Amino acid sequence: MFGAAAAEPSLDDLDGVLLAGGHWVRALGGARLSVVVADQWRAEALAESFEVRGLGVDDAIVPAEGGFAARTAFTPELLEHAMRWTRGANQDVPHDFALTAGGLRLWAIAAGRRDDAGYLLGTAEPDDSLHLAAGAQLSRLGVAAVSIAHRGGGPGWRVTSLKRLRRLVELLGEAPAGGAHDWPTPT
Repeated sequence: MFGAAAAEPSLDDLDGVLLAGGHWVRALGGARLSVVVADQWRAEALAESFEVRGLGVDDAIVPAEGGFAARTAFTPELLEHAMRWTRGANQDVPHDFALTAGGLRLWAIAAGRRDDAGYLLGTAEPDDSLHLAAGAQLSRLGVAAVSIAHRGGGPGWRVTSLKRLRRLVELLGEAPAGGAHDWPTPT
């Protein structure tokens, strides 16, 4: 078993939140990661994931335009991770980016959903460096996917074949509470 359920949660898993449109906020002495998600179950699952990684905070979920913002604590522990992803005010893919199974799980929690053609892992922008890196990482994990721009539910990466969906389910593990209708199934 090489999926998220078998892996020890780590701070590197937070990279998956960035694939879903997450953003770092850095200030003197620390950093915070946040992402806006459409559904309450997503925000709750992310807040729980942050807590498991020692990044919980009382106000981990706040109302936001378009849904709910899920965020980590503001802590010095995250500063190094934020620095990997940010260049001045811009966010970009670090040269050593390698998505973990836990990161894939966080990406699916934040922006994954079933659709008529398979399973879509959403990204914030089509065809930018982050979107392209996401596709490369899926392939590296054995889950080849098709890039979807704005039409067809995108932007994001769609996993379609039964074999790839089975691999995705294996990597992601069980659906979080409340998320079964948006979690991939291999059939």
